Amino acid sequence: MKHKFLTIGVAAVGALFATFGEARADWPEKPIKITVPFKAGGTSDQIARNFQAAIQEEGLLDKPLTIINVGGHYSIGARQGKDAAPDGYNFFLMHIAMMGGEATGAMDFGWRDFEPVIGTGSFCNLPVVRKDSGYDSISDLLAAAKAAPDSLIFGANLNAINHMAGVMMEGLEEGAKFRYVQTGGGPPNFAALTGGQINASVMSGAEVMKFAYLPDGSENPDSAIKALAYGGSERNAALPDLPTFKELGYDFDFCVTSWWFAPKGTPQEAIDGMADALEAAAATGRVQEFWRTKVFEPKIVRGEALTTDLEETWDRIQPIALQTMKK
Repeated sequence: MKHKFLTIGVAAVGALFATFGEARADWPEKPIKITVPFKAGGTSDQIARNFQAAIQEEGLLDKPLTIINVGGHYSIGARQGKDAAPDGYNFFLMHIAMMGGEATGAMDFGWRDFEPVIGTGSFCNLPVVRKDSGYDSISDLLAAAKAAPDSLIFGANLNAINHMAGVMMEGLEEGAKFRYVQTGGGPPNFAALTGGQINASVMSGAEVMKFAYLPDGSENPDSAIKALAYGGSERNAALPDLPTFKELGYDFDFCVTSWWFAPKGTPQEAIDGMADALEAAAATGRVQEFWRTKVFEPKIVRGEALTTDLEETWDRIQPIALQTMKK
């Protein structure tokens, strides 16, 4: 599938949004709320706040944006986002975890119960192990998981993104099977790897950069862990020496797009206006630098292409999410 990737330069932001503003002069008329179904400080929260800051700094909207963080299981915030008033002033930021929740029955609704607005950027997943594990490649790890099924302990947030990534990796080698344990996301998995409680896990690029690499993209000699491959279709400039799965002979990529939604029935003027503001914000130096340092892939997808992206992602994720219920 081909996506519309960001190519607009920062200098074009003003001209870009000036055109949008002329077409939507009546929106917004009051402050805008963005619901993030995770606690403050996480990746989704950082995404929302960087876009919020870029929009306000560049004057892309003349009304303020407020971030509403909802803790607990992401389904709580997702439901709040779905049930918010469709008045053009409520938006919701989420990723494929919502599809996993729908597929496994943890949620009785999904992305089709929202109005899709825009997809902005994606982060890819990387398998990680201890440096002294003896696994120097993804093939080493999969061979071990095949030779002794259910013996390698894989740290994950069960039924969530890193669990789905592990299941997808198992499919690369017939007979390979990990033993999944509930650990959580990047920080607890780093602690569990360092402490020897697990043998492997999957982290986002930002987490790998934080825990295993130096700012120049070289391995941190003081870190106890290392990444084995990059989950994108091409190498990321922030990790230039880390090969992709495809370079290593595996048909695998697993990158997670940040999707912005609105409640069903939201006026099209507000949907288009918010999408325009977010697309313009994505071209600013602030967001570009955030994507670069957090190892994101610069991506903008909207309109029919966004609907296709959501449908194709659902077709891919649904069966994988169902498999996590058996692991």
